[in-house]
Amino acid sequence: MDRVRIAIVGCGAISYVTFPGYLRHPRAEITALCDHVRERAEEAARRWGISPRIYTDYDQVLADSGIDAVELLTPTHMHPDQSIAALAAGKHVSTQKPIGPTVADADRVAAAAAGSAAMFRVTENFLYYPPLVRAKELIDSGAIGEMSSMRMRTFTGGDLAASEMTITEDALEWRRVPADNPGGLTYDSGWHKFATAVWLGGEAETVSAIITRTEDFMIESPTAVIWKHAGRDLVGILECVYAPGMQIRGRYYPVDDFFEFQGSEGSIWVTRCTGEMHDLPPVMLFRGTDSRSFNVPSDWVEGFNGAAAAFVDGIISGEQQMMDTAMSRATLQLTLAPYLASDSGAAVDPRTITE
Repeated sequence: MDRVRIAIVGCGAISYVTFPGYLRHPRAEITALCDHVRERAEEAARRWGISPRIYTDYDQVLADSGIDAVELLTPTHMHPDQSIAALAAGKHVSTQKPIGPTVADADRVAAAAAGSAAMFRVTENFLYYPPLVRAKELIDSGAIGEMSSMRMRTFTGGDLAASEMTITEDALEWRRVPADNPGGLTYDSGWHKFATAVWLGGEAETVSAIITRTEDFMIESPTAVIWKHAGRDLVGILECVYAPGMQIRGRYYPVDDFFEFQGSEGSIWVTRCTGEMHDLPPVMLFRGTDSRSFNVPSDWVEGFNGAAAAFVDGIISGEQQMMDTAMSRATLQLTLAPYLASDSGAAVDPRTITE
């Protein structure tokens, strides 16, 4: 295949950090846009200066023989059936995280992917975000010795709907429906951190958590999750807090992230992701009394650009890209486990979650 012809399905807020990576790839072409609100797709086409075919029905996308692959930017509960239908139509699938609301959904998608010649992957921008990529390279090189802990902190400030990315009310509406979205920010934003944890440390074997249920279904603050990775002396901690009176500096969502990876010989900080609150280099390595900084590209969109490039390159080369169905399933289990642990007051083995 010389060129990958892509349909972007869903032209809401997240599409605006998804388009650039495909537009700049020399062997990718956005040939179609699909959104149930036609005007939204037309506005996206004007914004990016492209002339794709415009569809309002997903079945039209699947019937279009001029489309090789789909990027699904639709609500979570739609991902499994849309992914399965696209694989059945012979189209490569990249779906926005997560793979689906339940592990049973993940298993259905895995069965469809196993029976298809097309590639399936879940889009996970954190795994291609240059500061986290550099951190992984440093960890893998032994720069901090044997890693023993990873600490991830997320705090949300101000208005969830306030950002340069236009977040429509319907995008927030479905996220607040428990039947469509199993959890709030611990699930929606937490997936990124749990995917990072699986990427760096493999699957988890035990999870404990305190998740504060709030009037606003999405907020869930304060929340703390702690887990241990299987077969390793490696633990992870995720903290989620809400600071409504605090303005988050950044171009995207009013969310700021901070990562610390501790090893036997040193530690690594990744000081930003979505937000840009810290006046520090994006990556810092500490060994003994010495420190070293890495000024790699750190705009949040770079993770999406890397994810888009990997999808296109994987289709052309025939090589499976992150996140495949197995990695997506393990991440979903780790994302759901904190809710079970918090509700029960007991540790949960995420690998036992099958529904």
